[in-house]
Amino acid sequence: MSLTPDTNPEPKMDPALEAHEQGGSNPQRSFRILGALLAIALGIGIGEGLYAWWLSSRLQDVERTFQAQISRQDETIHRLRDRMGMTEEQFTGLQGELVSTKDNLGKTQSDLRRTRVLSDQLAKQQKESADVLNSQLGQLQQEQATTKGAVGTLSTDVTGVKQEVGVTKQELATTRSELQRMMGDLGVQSGLIARNRDELGELRLLGERDYYEFDLRKTKQPQRFGAVGLQLKKTDVKRQKYTLDLIADDRRIEKKDKNTNEPVQFYQQGNRQPAEIVVNQIYKDRVVGYVSVPKQRQTRLSSTGIGNSGS
Repeated sequence: MSLTPDTNPEPKMDPALEAHEQGGSNPQRSFRILGALLAIALGIGIGEGLYAWWLSSRLQDVERTFQAQISRQDETIHRLRDRMGMTEEQFTGLQGELVSTKDNLGKTQSDLRRTRVLSDQLAKQQKESADVLNSQLGQLQQEQATTKGAVGTLSTDVTGVKQEVGVTKQELATTRSELQRMMGDLGVQSGLIARNRDELGELRLLGERDYYEFDLRKTKQPQRFGAVGLQLKKTDVKRQKYTLDLIADDRRIEKKDKNTNEPVQFYQQGNRQPAEIVVNQIYKDRVVGYVSVPKQRQTRLSSTGIGNSGS
């Protein structure tokens, strides 16, 4: 065997390259694709590096803030020691707590990330609460301004209260003539009829009868208003009619197809004047109105030891 190196060795071609050449593909295209992939990978690496640098910078800022707080706490401890004359043993214990606080700084950093999320949520809630509060404050300021004006007016009106009492009596007398009287379903001229709560308040001021307001719904059992029981049976909103049973003196009476503001009359034992039921509003399965009872009935019931209870 000859030990002299072959000065003209025949170059050997890479099988993959040979395959590419035999297939007629261009190696420059492979280089361009490889270069593009390297550029994308480099861009991703740079982005991740920048994000990691930003996150590290934020954490360093937080760490510096905690370090500054710890330093201030250390200075405060020294001042307290000088002022209060703490023993060396107590001071050592505080220093141990300070060291523990430093050790917990690393754990605090992870907590800060969670706190940041909670802080964003809290900020959103605070903004919503602030919007609601600003709206309420605006209403409150408006009400305060109105109240101040009302207080000033009230202070002025107090001086003329005695004079207005006489005027009020005259107005009540006028109101009595304005309030409507109607023929009841028993053919008896009714007392004054109230068509709303304001007129009912005026009737109460006259002091001639007792009034029990009700908001009566369809139920299986009668509901008591004063000494009277009422049970709603049917309502017709379109025709504004209703049917109910009334229970008085252990008697049940059906009042059928009655109208709005119609005096529904019935007599109670020991009373010559009829009591009245007046319905002002009719809804589906619900009526609103009042029961009117003569004062004489109240006196006689009280003398026998039986009391009335309002709704």
